[in-house]
Amino acid sequence: MVSTLSNLIRGHEMKRRFFLPAILLLAALLTGCGAKSYSIKTHSGHEYIAQGAPVYDVKSDTYTFTDGQGKEVVINKDDIRLIKEK
Repeated sequence: MVSTLSNLIRGHEMKRRFFLPAILLLAALLTGCGAKSYSIKTHSGHEYIAQGAPVYDVKSDTYTFTDGQGKEVVINKDDIRLIKEK
C-alpha cells in the first residue's frame, strides 16, 4: 500500500513537472505567431519596421502604422516602394 501511494505521488509530480513547461512553451509559440511585423521601404531608401499590418486610408492615399519605437507613422502611398511581411 505504501509503495503504491509513493508511486502515485511520484507520477503526479512528474506530470506537473512536465505540464507547466509544455503550457508555457505553447503560450510562447502562439504569442509569436500572432505578432507579425512588416518591413516598409520608401523610394528615398528609408526602411521602417511596422508592428502589425499597415492600414491603408483611401481618402488620404496614405498608410498608417506603428513603428518599432511605438510611434504612429503616416506615409503617402506614392512614397512607398515595398511593404513586405517579416
